Amino acid sequence: MLDRKEAQERADRFLAVQSRTWPSSNVRLDLEYCFIEGDRFIAPYDGIGFLDHGDEDARLGGNMPIYVDLNTGECGFITMADVDDFYARGLFG
Repeated sequence: MLDRKEAQERADRFLAVQSRTWPSSNVRLDLEYCFIEGDRFIAPYDGIGFLDHGDEDARLGGNMPIYVDLNTGECGFITMADVDDFYARGLFG
């Protein structure tokens, strides 16, 4: 089973690979809002300009956080159903 640090490293690598094809790949995990839920590490991310300087023009919209399966190390993006569930339980925002 991965610990939090290992999961964060996997999420960082996944984001780096995925963002290469995006119009702006200047993104980073928002470590303040990462959490573990069950057997998954959930990692929101945003534009570096927003995270470091509050630049609203650098803020992303509609981006789905990354999940890392703590048992297998598999990474992906959470679903809209996950987002709704996490908001309903107060885990986001």
